[in-house]
Amino acid sequence: MKRTWMKVLSLGLAIIMACSLMTGCGSGGSKDDGSKGSSAQKSENGYDLVFWTYSDMVLNDQGKLMDQWVKEFCEENDDVNSITVVAKDDSDLLTSLMAGVGLPDMFCASARDALSFQRAIDLLDLSPIYSEDQVWADGFYENARSAVTNDEGKQYAVPFMSFVSLIFRNTDVLDKAGIDWKNEPLNTWDDFYSQCERVKAAGIDATHSWSTGHFTCPGGILACDAPNLTIGHENGKTTVEASQCVRAFKTILEVEKFSNGMTYASQAATEAFKTGELAFLCAGPWTEPDYQQAGMNYDIQLIPAYEDGGWTGGCQGQDWMYGVDSGDEGRNDAILRWLKKMGEYDTQKAFTKVIGRSTLREDVMNDPEALDLEVAKVLSKGMNAGMPQMEFGHSSVFWVSAITDIAPRVTSGELTPEQGAEEFIKAINALYAEAGE
Repeated sequence: MKRTWMKVLSLGLAIIMACSLMTGCGSGGSKDDGSKGSSAQKSENGYDLVFWTYSDMVLNDQGKLMDQWVKEFCEENDDVNSITVVAKDDSDLLTSLMAGVGLPDMFCASARDALSFQRAIDLLDLSPIYSEDQVWADGFYENARSAVTNDEGKQYAVPFMSFVSLIFRNTDVLDKAGIDWKNEPLNTWDDFYSQCERVKAAGIDATHSWSTGHFTCPGGILACDAPNLTIGHENGKTTVEASQCVRAFKTILEVEKFSNGMTYASQAATEAFKTGELAFLCAGPWTEPDYQQAGMNYDIQLIPAYEDGGWTGGCQGQDWMYGVDSGDEGRNDAILRWLKKMGEYDTQKAFTKVIGRSTLREDVMNDPEALDLEVAKVLSKGMNAGMPQMEFGHSSVFWVSAITDIAPRVTSGELTPEQGAEEFIKAINALYAEAGE
């Protein structure tokens, strides 16, 4: 999952927290790579478990929630003495896991790498917690349950959090452009074009580039056509057809007319948005604290649909919780209990209610009591239509990412939308060939 907000601050605070780590049930984050992991011995008072996760999950309100969950779990489980939470940035987390040395007892990581984890790590079979509590299991989104179930019908992960792409609108800019933003959402792409035209007429930049720098923007546009895409792969090739992707490339080209050339997720685009020099910013929900701290006025919209009431939500990312098989029956049972807690309704509801981030429990995301924050309300709608970034858990090919190199060639005029669609399919097939799938 991409986590760009306050990255330097997050890593710095994670390190500071590591230095002040207290052992025991109330422990927060640690950067101690000499973790005990699944090979650790049972202490005199119980098992000392180790949990690896992303750096931002031990910071601020997320960190407080994690501390609370650890404390509750230790108090409720006499055989667990402590859980040490080790915070890692994205690349370090993946590299450490794939190294296969000094592994933790459990970890939270991207679903994009799930198949790689299955191949490289002796993951704990989580089927018992799914079979013993059908209500618990049925609360997750169906596509998430399917994704964590392997070809043998066993579950090896617990769906935890997710996201879809969002559009943040600087409402001060919209006011200057004469846009009644409270009554003018971005329901359709025509709405977006109309608002961009008015912002442009007011002498203000409408948006950044939606073709360069990353898959998120062009991929999000492609996802608006998800019901029309025959997603999948057979005999080493994608089942998506070039003709199904032409409209997306035409939209990418149309949006570029309103671009100021700034790259998606760049510091320049973010600062321009915060200072009222840019009206629309496509970003992930984790970026919102930056706008809050800037004291600016904004609202949150989903990527538009092609027609009113149509499919929207952009590309959906997912993060799962995994367990490592320790070979110790008692330890494995403790790991299963922790992972079940992470998948519980109350746990994921608290995460959405406090943080505003979407989880992968459908019952939580459709519970009004969990949607206190505006970002959570918008994400709730997007989660019902967001197209998964790839075939999570069943393929290692991040097929949507192939659009990253093709979209700029369309907006530069090197390729027509039709040619871009053909090149996109070729690029996807090259990824499958490289992966041997």
